[in-house]
Amino acid sequence: MSKTSTSSVAAADSAPEAIDLSQLAIKRGSAAPPALKTRRKWLTRYVLPGAIVVGFVSLFGWAAQESFMPSQAVTITPVIVTRAEVQQAGTPLFQAAGWIEPRPTAVIVPALAPGVVEKVFVVEGQVVEQGQPVATLNDVDAKLVLQQAEASFRLFDAEVQNAEATLIAARTALEKPNDLRAALADSESLLAETNLTLGNLPHLIQAATNRRQLAADSLERKRTAADALPGRVLREAEGELAAADSALAELESRGPTLVLQAAALERKRVALAEQLQLMSEPKRAVAGAEAALAAAKARREQAQLTVDGARITLDRMTIRAPMAGRVLTVDARPGTRLAGMDPASQQSSSVVLSLYDPQMLQVRVDVRLEDVPQVRVGQPATIETAAISAPLSGSVSWVTTRADIQKNTLQVKVAIDNPPSVITPEMLGQVTFLAAPQENPTEESEQDRLRVLIPRSLVVEHNGGSAVWVADTLRGVAQLQPVQFGKAGTEQLVEVVEGVDPTMKLIVAGREAVTAGKRIRITGEDASFGSASGGGAGASGVSTSNAVASRPTN
Repeated sequence: MSKTSTSSVAAADSAPEAIDLSQLAIKRGSAAPPALKTRRKWLTRYVLPGAIVVGFVSLFGWAAQESFMPSQAVTITPVIVTRAEVQQAGTPLFQAAGWIEPRPTAVIVPALAPGVVEKVFVVEGQVVEQGQPVATLNDVDAKLVLQQAEASFRLFDAEVQNAEATLIAARTALEKPNDLRAALADSESLLAETNLTLGNLPHLIQAATNRRQLAADSLERKRTAADALPGRVLREAEGELAAADSALAELESRGPTLVLQAAALERKRVALAEQLQLMSEPKRAVAGAEAALAAAKARREQAQLTVDGARITLDRMTIRAPMAGRVLTVDARPGTRLAGMDPASQQSSSVVLSLYDPQMLQVRVDVRLEDVPQVRVGQPATIETAAISAPLSGSVSWVTTRADIQKNTLQVKVAIDNPPSVITPEMLGQVTFLAAPQENPTEESEQDRLRVLIPRSLVVEHNGGSAVWVADTLRGVAQLQPVQFGKAGTEQLVEVVEGVDPTMKLIVAGREAVTAGKRIRITGEDASFGSASGGGAGASGVSTSNAVASRPTN
């Protein structure tokens, strides 16, 4: 075996041309395997992860759409479908009992000032005229207050007169300042006299000097002849010389004093001239007098107001009727203390009596809630009472909001036309409500047709017409639906002849915040409109006594 292998190897080494090198070559023309590998890399690295991310984003957006685009919570109500028949105007619809009362209310006559009732001049049911005295209060205190106020007014009036006199004097002093002019003239006179004395001073000194020299010469001569003259003459000569010396010394010392006096007088003259020119003191006196007069007049006006108030209070001791009418109740009696217009007191503590106009009466009717939809303002009615045999005519003046939860009624006011004098408040009455006249009488074909009614409060203005907000339950959005009205309806409901069908749902709560196409979320159904309808549409001559109402559902 070794010998054979060795020979084989040797044979292989000896024959190199037998090796096939073509098998080691790379075929570059074939690119299919790399392309397939590249497509697989794009699919696994980009397309598949991207699709997963997009799916997650879509799922997150769908879950969070309520946060990004919140829907409006609303409540809905279905439309009301009824079959109503039209009745002729004046046909009785229903009856209700009530009480007669003043229209619109009774007039309370209060005491406008506090006091004790002294006399009452009227009784219940008495007819009074406007301004007629109906009661009086004790007026002793009111008279004393008026006298005190008048005395204070006279005192302040005297102060005004004194202030006016002071003002006149101040204005006169301002227009004719004689005091300042006299003072200025005196100052100028003194100044001129001082200047004159100062100008004559050198001459006086020279004369005094000459007199001294003569006195000295005379004394010298007398001393020379002293033996021949008596001693008295010598002493007189000496006295004359001493007097001359004193006079000369006095004149010499007056010079500086006169200069200072002249300067002071000049300054005084200048000051008086400026004061006369400015007139500051007279002007201040006038202004002060005017202010004092204004203050005095203000105090007098206050005193006058006090007098007026006291007179009004005294006049209010007589209580008068504010209107012509009939006395309904007398609430105060002699000896009763009334509080007047004291804000801390109750109103009932000031009431003397109450009045009403016999020609202004109405009936306060308790209407059953199921009959309320048939009532509207202006609707005719008849009133029956035991006081008279014939019924009275009237009309509905107002539908109140005062409901009685125990009797399940709502108060309605019915005005009485031309009530007779025998009719008085608090009488019982039976009111028959009649069908109102129709503006456009219905045709015979419309007597018994199906009518679609919607609440009036849900109607809005849109592009010069009317529309309602409708809930699209399939798409979950709100839509503004234009509508056209018919002739039937009540105060709460209105007939729709175009734009609304019985399957639609109307948006009630939340419609203020919705817009056309906005997403909505229905939270419940409002049944108040359906119950308020009373099962039909009775008004404007439409009777619903035999109507059948339905609330369709989808």
